[in-house]
Amino acid sequence: MASSPAGGVHLVRVTTDDLERRVYAACGPRRGAITQVLNTVPEGWTAALLPNRLTADEAAALALQPGEVREIR
Repeated sequence: MASSPAGGVHLVRVTTDDLERRVYAACGPRRGAITQVLNTVPEGWTAALLPNRLTADEAAALALQPGEVREIR
């Protein structure tokens, strides 16, 4: 099994101005995931931490570095 990045990879649901929902992955401490994502997306979008958890292999496959955020499509 692959090792997880420091703090882990957390899923955050983002709602755009047009009420479209997107999912982002944020690498780092769970308590900072929403802030990480909000610093990445346009102002006015909202974010909420999802209860879903990635497996260690799923997180490793994303190859995110601590502090990195990526939209999941």
